[in-house]
Amino acid sequence: SPIWTRHQKGLLNCLEAAQKRAIKWVLGVSLWCCWSEHDYHDTLINLRILPIREQFHFNDMKFFYKVIHGLAPVTLPNYLVIKNPSEIHHNTRSNTHILHGLDFTTVKCIIKPSSSSFRYSFFHRAFNYWNSLSLDIRQAYT
Repeated sequence: SPIWTRHQKGLLNCLEAAQKRAIKWVLGVSLWCCWSEHDYHDTLINLRILPIREQFHFNDMKFFYKVIHGLAPVTLPNYLVIKNPSEIHHNTRSNTHILHGLDFTTVKCIIKPSSSSFRYSFFHRAFNYWNSLSLDIRQAYT
């Protein structure tokens, strides 16, 4: 689910271990066989499977894209707004597209998170990662 938060490293490590065991089982490799991280990632690439962490990021960004572009039945919460060119006070490389009206997908949070449950909620955790994506990806046509 794109909404489920996976901020607890212990839970994520358990999911990664389960994914690794499942891959070994599918390939017929002994469960006791030890893979280096490099070998494991190469195996995932050959199978065209994303590592579990990247799969979570991908699902988050896919859902956030749908919300931003009006393709999901939900909208951005009131505390997340699209950056407005009139709010930019310094012309830097990171905000040039906003200033010139070419970027309509950079999101900012207008409140400060006061609890971990809010900080790790879907929209709050997703908007920072969303803003780190290139403008071409954020504005790509479906």
